[in-house]
Amino acid sequence: MENQVENNENLNVKGIILLLGTIFGALISIIVKGTFLGFIGGLVIGFALAIFFISVILPHKPSDR
Repeated sequence: MENQVENNENLNVKGIILLLGTIFGALISIIVKGTFLGFIGGLVIGFALAIFFISVILPHKPSDR
């Protein structure tokens, strides 16, 4: 008699990481620099670091267990 619906939607983890990396990079940069150019630079650097994280650090060998 349970009326629970299973939600089997997959999350786009790479997209979320890119979005968060870009936003937080921009926020940190605008706090440190305080200029609009710093904000743009933070967007670019945050995006580049998020891509590096996704392509180098995130992938791992599947476990055999």
